[in-house]
Amino acid sequence: MSFLSAFNTQLISFFEELVQVLPGERDVQMGLEAIKGAKKINPRLILDLFIEHVYTDLHEAIERKDIDTVQRVARVKIMGQFNEMMAALTLFDKHWNVLTPSTQEAIWKYLRVLCVLAEKARGGA
Repeated sequence: MSFLSAFNTQLISFFEELVQVLPGERDVQMGLEAIKGAKKINPRLILDLFIEHVYTDLHEAIERKDIDTVQRVARVKIMGQFNEMMAALTLFDKHWNVLTPSTQEAIWKYLRVLCVLAEKARGGA
């Protein structure tokens, strides 16, 4: 399995988990469907969107579990434009404070793994 394939599989798993945790959140469900569709058409696009809208600005904050920075950057990006990554970013803006500590920790772990896989996939999927 290539790093690109592993990244896409992990990102879809992350969104599927978010749908379970936030069943009424349409943005998360729509994000999941958009990512699944993009994976079939252009798997590299998902990686590129993640790198542009999440990894570049947030990988250091994710590593530190710096929720203040993640929330601040997420708000700015959400206001700027819509893309498939926005659903994950809205999670931090709209829902973070009501999630259990174990769910928050699981989200950090997913994001850390996604960042590592994105680095590896970017280097030569």
